[in-house]
Amino acid sequence: MIPRIILPILLALALCITPLAEANNPIPRATPVRRHTVIESVSADSITVSGADGSTKTYKITSGTEITFKGDTVTVDKLEAGMRVQVTPDAADDSAAGEISASDPPKQPTPKPK
Repeated sequence: MIPRIILPILLALALCITPLAEANNPIPRATPVRRHTVIESVSADSITVSGADGSTKTYKITSGTEITFKGDTVTVDKLEAGMRVQVTPDAADDSAAGEISASDPPKQPTPKPK
């Protein structure tokens, strides 16, 4: 007789605990990943960047692309090949740049005196 009472109680507890566990562990949302790269080429409507691993990627530049250089908002014509850049893909279209944040080109190693 006791086992017949325990089973419904355990089932009810399981049904109550599951929603609580899900509420405390929300499903993570996908967030765009910033890519640290160097500008290979740039035009009014696209930017091609290369990564440390040698890979290249081209992004569309749209009217919604936010462009900064050392924290200041600039236009695309201020970007040059060789600059360090972080590109965040647009949330709705990962082939377009949502944000471009540029800084000075990487420093070249100083040659050793002979």
